[in-house]
Amino acid sequence: MKTRINRLSLSGLLLVGAVRTALAEEAPAPPAAPEATNSAGHLAVGETTLAVGGFLQADAVLVDQSAQDQLSPTGAEPLNTERFLIRRAHLFVEASRTFLRAAIELDANTVKGMALGLARAELALGRTRPRWNWEIGLGLLRIPFGLEVQEWDPDRFLLERSNVSRALFPGTFDLGGRAQASWRFVRAQLAVMNGNPLGDASFPARDPNAAKDFVGRLGMDFTIAAKVHVSAGVSSLAGTGFHPGTPATKDVLVWRDQNEDGIVQLSEIQVIPGRAATPSQNFSRFAVGADGRVGFAVPHLGKSTLFGEVVWAANLDRGLVPADPVASGRDLREFGWVLGGSQEFTARAGFGVRYDFYNPDVDAYRQTPTVLVPKDMSFRTWTFTLSWGGFAHNRLVLEYQHNRNALAVAADGSPTTLASDTLTLRGQMVF
Repeated sequence: MKTRINRLSLSGLLLVGAVRTALAEEAPAPPAAPEATNSAGHLAVGETTLAVGGFLQADAVLVDQSAQDQLSPTGAEPLNTERFLIRRAHLFVEASRTFLRAAIELDANTVKGMALGLARAELALGRTRPRWNWEIGLGLLRIPFGLEVQEWDPDRFLLERSNVSRALFPGTFDLGGRAQASWRFVRAQLAVMNGNPLGDASFPARDPNAAKDFVGRLGMDFTIAAKVHVSAGVSSLAGTGFHPGTPATKDVLVWRDQNEDGIVQLSEIQVIPGRAATPSQNFSRFAVGADGRVGFAVPHLGKSTLFGEVVWAANLDRGLVPADPVASGRDLREFGWVLGGSQEFTARAGFGVRYDFYNPDVDAYRQTPTVLVPKDMSFRTWTFTLSWGGFAHNRLVLEYQHNRNALAVAADGSPTTLASDTLTLRGQMVF
């Protein structure tokens, strides 16, 4: 059984003729729900229709230049990443009855040891008609922002999302409520969420403050002359982040045996004064983004896709370089963009390329011996993907990533690139 994501998108740059063509189409609008199942896996139980399915992604990381045969400074995690692992093993069941729909999806993986947990859990009320539909849902829902966050994992031609997407949205699901609707080729979503996705670095699937994040997306999705599929969109987020306070500490007496004679001397005794408690604080954060995708058929070759996305944000990084303007004493502005494409050569073979740029702190600087100078914090990644199985869900993928970053330090103290290129083999099957 196959599942498909309804790609929601929008554009203010569409040609008038394309809009008229879309308005004239009589085909039913796709459902508003981000996850939907086809009829092959449906089972009727009384008045309830059940759909069961899932997918498996198994990886072999053949090369990772950043891998080390060591443990992290805390000793909790191995630093070796050249390994075999189960990236995702999902199993879901979806039930629908008249206007109600419920879905539960489990995720098992070995990314950080054996793990099993919820990937999606939602209860929705809605209605579908040939040209329009609407739905109101509550639970663990997909975040309605951007292009990559909205993609279903097996539909993504490249193995993983870009740096900017994984940094700002370390998980694609968050707890909250969502309203969404479609009319002809127009798609709209609005969600109120905790603001701490499943992959959040600090409080995953929890909410340390009462404030909520508002996330919205408005888009268009249509086909021109039954050959060219166009989608584009704009998204926005406005919310509140959380800076944890610190507890009070007492004065501490410390002895440092400076001459290593094992005898306590007054000059070796030091008092470290205690500190008063500091309260937790909230801070504002936001993001705006735009994206587009064009799919078309190339004669004698196959399906071709071009896509791009750009995001501006402030204090939103929760995955790569977590943003905390309270600790840093200033707002942290983030900027990133993605550009790529894929081409199917035969019914079974395909090739994809993507370039993504992400700067977690546009205003970063560093101190030289004489003056403050700008500091480049950006991540730049080239991704090249070969797929046996074309654009199908069941396929074998080989992907090489060339990463440039500012994670190392040169001899003069300036930031430089830490070698972290990777070569990964993945097998994927949807059932």
